[in-house]
Amino acid sequence: MLLNNFYHIGIEVPNLEEAKKFYMELIGLELDFEERLPEKNLTVAFLKGKGCELELMCFDNSNEKNFAATEESHIQHISFLVDDIDEAMNYLKDKGVELESEEPISVFNGKTLYNTFNGPGGELLEIAEIKR
Repeated sequence: MLLNNFYHIGIEVPNLEEAKKFYMELIGLELDFEERLPEKNLTVAFLKGKGCELELMCFDNSNEKNFAATEESHIQHISFLVDDIDEAMNYLKDKGVELESEEPISVFNGKTLYNTFNGPGGELLEIAEIKR
């Protein structure tokens, strides 16, 4: 079996409309499609961006759950590539997003600059600039 690219990453969210607004207006993803799956008590929305796709999943009881608890979460973070980390950080700050660090965090001998913040369901999100 040969794996090529990721198809999508699925995230359960407590409020689908709030999550769609966050990922579409703040992150810049576009709605590909949304569908209700009544047999699963679930509504899904697929959002796409350049080279990435998220499946936002909202079960009928999602708003009654706690999200992103360390002992229950299996996805540590979701990372989005950006062309300019400083520009992306300033954009997020201007939108009221609280970032992990005031400055980009440098890793891998300075080849990657990143910063993290939380999504609307508590999920950990990352923006990263790769220095080539």
